[in-house]
Amino acid sequence: MIHLALVSAVRTVATAAHIVLLLVIELVATMLVYIYLNLYHLSTFGYLIRLSRSVLDALTGQLEYWLPVSSNVAYATLIGELGPKSIMLLMLGLLTATVIRAIARGIGRLVSRRATPKPEVAAT
Repeated sequence: MIHLALVSAVRTVATAAHIVLLLVIELVATMLVYIYLNLYHLSTFGYLIRLSRSVLDALTGQLEYWLPVSSNVAYATLIGELGPKSIMLLMLGLLTATVIRAIARGIGRLVSRRATPKPEVAAT
């Protein structure tokens, strides 16, 4: 019984450490991609900023449609402070996190496949 609780606690701590590690890796990777685009691909960076402005305008339109009474307050506090660069960084972070988590999941599956023994086929 104590062994089961200890194993469960260790797995919980390992899962939490795995999540924190992935978050740190995703944050660093996102900032590196952002800096790389800003330094070496300025035209792509500008295009993404303009695209983010369109996303921000669409969010503003939806906010005005669904919450017409609170739209001025929400615009001033949320959307007014974010700006297109912040929206672009959020979208870039989501995309980077998706790629990193897909790679981590693929590596995990490869490792688990190699760790499990293959059943032997009986010779006929």
